[in-house]
Amino acid sequence: MPGLGDIMKQAQKMRAEMERIQAEAAHKTVEGSAGGGMVSVVANGKGEILSVKIDPEVARGEDLEMLQDLVTAAANDALRKARELLAQEVSRLAGGLGLPPGLL
Repeated sequence: MPGLGDIMKQAQKMRAEMERIQAEAAHKTVEGSAGGGMVSVVANGKGEILSVKIDPEVARGEDLEMLQDLVTAAANDALRKARELLAQEVSRLAGGLGLPPGLL
């Protein structure tokens, strides 16, 4: 049976690995899009929006509300993908440490 010292070492190892994963995720990017690619948003693994691209044809249109909806949908798509990216990385950490799924 592991002692308190062993448990503390394991916790420190998990924290250091989690910090490493978060730092790596900050450098990875995902792209979300809406309107068949008319609007695209790039986010990083930290969930920060890095860029927004809008097809000039959509920008020239007179339907501002539709453009706003497309930007919102693309941003939400990118942020969802960023969360999935981080979740996959954390899942690898849990598997590598032999922890049950959902513990981290």
